[in-house]
Amino acid sequence: MYGLSKIIIKYRWVVIILITAATIFFGWRASKIGLNADFSTYLNQSDPLVERYNRIGEVFGSNSIGIALISSKNIFSEENLQLIKKLTNAYRNIDGISYVTSLTNVVDFKKTEWGLEVGRLLNKGIIPQSKEELKNLKNYVMNKDRFVGNLVSSDGTISAIILKFDKSKSEISTSIKINEVTSKIVASMPSSSNVKIYFGGMPFLVFNMTTLITSNFTVLTPLMILFLLLVLFVGLRHWAGVVFPMLVVLISIVWTTGIMNLLGLKFNLLTGIMPVILLALGSADGIHLLKRYFEIRRKGTSAVDAAIGTYGEMGVPILFTTITTMVGFSSLVISDFSVIKEFGLLTALGMLIALLTTVTLLPALLSFGVKPPKVKEKKATGNFMNKVGSLIYNHPLVILLSSGLIVIISVIAIPLINKDVDWTLCLQKGSNPYHAEMLLREKFGGSLPVDIVIDGDLKDPAVLHIMRLFEQKLESIPRLSKSQSIASIIAEMNNVMNDRYSIPNQRQGISNLWFLIEGKDMMDQITANDDKEALLSVKLDTWHTEYLVKAVDSVESFLKTIPKKIAVIDLNKVPYNIKNKLIKLKKEEIYNSLNWTLEKYGITPDKNRLEKIVDKATNSAAGDNINASIQNAVADYLKSPQAEAELNINSVNRLSSSISKLVDKKSYPDSTQIYSAILSEVKVNKEDAGFLAASLEQIVKDTFGENRIQSSIARVNAIVPSNLDLNSNFKRDITGILWAVNENYLYTGYKKAEDLLGQNNNSIVRTVKWNFYNAGMPSVLSQMEAELTPTQTESLLITLIFVVIILSLLFRSSLVGALAVIPIILTILINFSVMGFGNIGLDSFTSMIASIAIGLGIDYAIHFTSRFKKEIKEEGDTLKALQNTLGTTGISILTNAFSVGLGFIVLLAAGGQHIRRFGGLTSLTMIVSAFLTLTLLPSLFILIKPKFLKVFTKERKQKKTIGFRS
Repeated sequence: MYGLSKIIIKYRWVVIILITAATIFFGWRASKIGLNADFSTYLNQSDPLVERYNRIGEVFGSNSIGIALISSKNIFSEENLQLIKKLTNAYRNIDGISYVTSLTNVVDFKKTEWGLEVGRLLNKGIIPQSKEELKNLKNYVMNKDRFVGNLVSSDGTISAIILKFDKSKSEISTSIKINEVTSKIVASMPSSSNVKIYFGGMPFLVFNMTTLITSNFTVLTPLMILFLLLVLFVGLRHWAGVVFPMLVVLISIVWTTGIMNLLGLKFNLLTGIMPVILLALGSADGIHLLKRYFEIRRKGTSAVDAAIGTYGEMGVPILFTTITTMVGFSSLVISDFSVIKEFGLLTALGMLIALLTTVTLLPALLSFGVKPPKVKEKKATGNFMNKVGSLIYNHPLVILLSSGLIVIISVIAIPLINKDVDWTLCLQKGSNPYHAEMLLREKFGGSLPVDIVIDGDLKDPAVLHIMRLFEQKLESIPRLSKSQSIASIIAEMNNVMNDRYSIPNQRQGISNLWFLIEGKDMMDQITANDDKEALLSVKLDTWHTEYLVKAVDSVESFLKTIPKKIAVIDLNKVPYNIKNKLIKLKKEEIYNSLNWTLEKYGITPDKNRLEKIVDKATNSAAGDNINASIQNAVADYLKSPQAEAELNINSVNRLSSSISKLVDKKSYPDSTQIYSAILSEVKVNKEDAGFLAASLEQIVKDTFGENRIQSSIARVNAIVPSNLDLNSNFKRDITGILWAVNENYLYTGYKKAEDLLGQNNNSIVRTVKWNFYNAGMPSVLSQMEAELTPTQTESLLITLIFVVIILSLLFRSSLVGALAVIPIILTILINFSVMGFGNIGLDSFTSMIASIAIGLGIDYAIHFTSRFKKEIKEEGDTLKALQNTLGTTGISILTNAFSVGLGFIVLLAAGGQHIRRFGGLTSLTMIVSAFLTLTLLPSLFILIKPKFLKVFTKERKQKKTIGFRS
């Protein structure tokens, strides 16, 4: 370094001009830097799970869902409904929004005298005006499961407008437009209105994170500069001690930001705080160099010689400290998060630039003749450090044993750490975006959907039937609710049309219902590829890793049990000796569906009791009133406009009575028997009689089935709280499940069907192949969580091994290298202990701290050991060498630790909770690391006595002896 510093000083003006020119160029590029807070771009785009997640957006229009929440005491007032209508229409006209649905434009299914009507909840978008109409609308909506928890909260105080963002447009620009449009509409409302509007969901989360990046950069950077100026002045007491280190870090920030722009990178949630980190770290080498430069200058050395001497002596240590710091940050490259990779590599680059500036610009500037600050002969800090040195020298074992307590405490604390990659913690607690997220969790089941993609023939009853099983199971899993898919839409339509919430068992029945909704906007959100691909979504009410992982694992475990080749079996064609085995499978399915549904409503049923209910249901007969029920149902149909033949009242009574007599508790007539009854009782032509017989067969079958399951419904109601059996949605769900006892079809895995049927496989009507997979964001986050600990461990090991190698080479001793990392290992243990006892989760931010702490904390060990080794060589007295080291380099280490610590403390003023945690813990880590380096490391040297301590002490004693004898 002596030679290099001489060359730099010789050509100092060239160095200054070149650095100035480069700074101007990179400053120009830095002024063009952009922002990126799109969470999805932070992910590893080549990861199969991420590719699946991205594909949802490509196939189903968008996977970027925003929600506008309108909060008021009564959503169902004319004024509030008009507001929702205005907002809905305005949002639909925004370039960047591909789909909007709310209470004022949502599709609804209603039963009319002519059958099923598919229209809007509000006919032609007309808002009711009278109190009675508004009350009726509220009652109707609040009894619709598809609306409650999706478009309106269960207490009727919040309404949601669902927005799908066009991924081809800037989501930030679209979010800004939404805010502007909303502000204009709200401003036009009466001042007496108490409506509040919040925005939640991924695109608004991204938008708010973008504003956080800007806020963090504009607020934290000046604050950090202020703190750094204060610390530098207190620590060095000289204008050069303030200006020169500050100049180094500002240059490193400008160059790094300019290089980012050249590489096409943007500031993201983490790299947005990179300038603050560089401000905290980049001054370290400058502090140590200036301290040493002033020491040499006080001895009367010229500025040029002092600059050359300082860099000759400290060049190698600062080179190695920078390398170790860069290793700490660079080890983050193993993360799957691009945002963490970029942060690690860019901060390492910034540290390298700071090093280059320190070893080029500073000697050039110092050579102009910077004078050292005046100091008193006796300093309080010097006396204090002498006392500290004596304490360490006399009690090294006590310090070592005290450090052992840290290990014991950490063994207790570390298992208490939870892994938590809840990215909503990036929001500022108490802010409107944070409040929106909490409202979505509390009132609408959350903002994070678990998405399952289904590939197959969506109009096949088998596929839709098992999709309904998916929905029932998923809604029974804790934290999951409000499933939605084409299966639940078809089931709802069937319920409106035929009073049973289930999938029709005939393809024609499904096609008839499908035809009514084909071409509707909502179909593009849940089906694709010519009705061969579907999206099944269920809401997850948290981003907290612990619960998210449990939910995702439960979903994955269930999906593994579902076969991808289904056999459709007609139970009427199964031989009697085998049929009981297949009936058992049907019972298991009904039991599972009932159990899952009861769990959805918060009930854990007694297994034996529920099994008995299912057993009785599959063997039940119709009730005593079955004949009267059939007669009434037939008569009602014959009197309706839909009847294929117009009959007088006497004919209606005769025919309905005749058909009812064909019914008993175990069976009902088929179309042939009904056809004969028609021809014998009334005068109609044979063609009309045939059509009428087919319709009446369905009427009789449905009425018989409804009557048959009534006793089973009553048994289920007997095991649930009394208020639940009055819940119309609960009754709908249970009725739909129990209706399966009336169906003669069984859907099961093809392999299982083959095993049970053997040679009697003619009862297999058809086989259906399909595929399904979990493709939502929760799966991605779950995998991230699973990789968090291995990644953390790998990062730590890489950094530690590399640092030990560097230290061993630097000090030419593997023992010194190993001893030097012990303080930092204890620092990491303290960090984890604080996290464990403080209930601070291990996330993508806090997981970086340990690797960073190694890279930064080991700098202290290098500077301390280098100076201690030098003092031992000169003094030959361990105590004196320790006191001198603490009084010089020790002060520099403390100055730097507090400088860096305060730098990270500034992050407590950041908007996001994640960054605050990261800043607070890293600040603590730096100060603890400095303290342990100045106490534990010399204690280890004194107790273990590495070779340099023995050799230099012995040499000094020999010199003193020789001098005395002479």
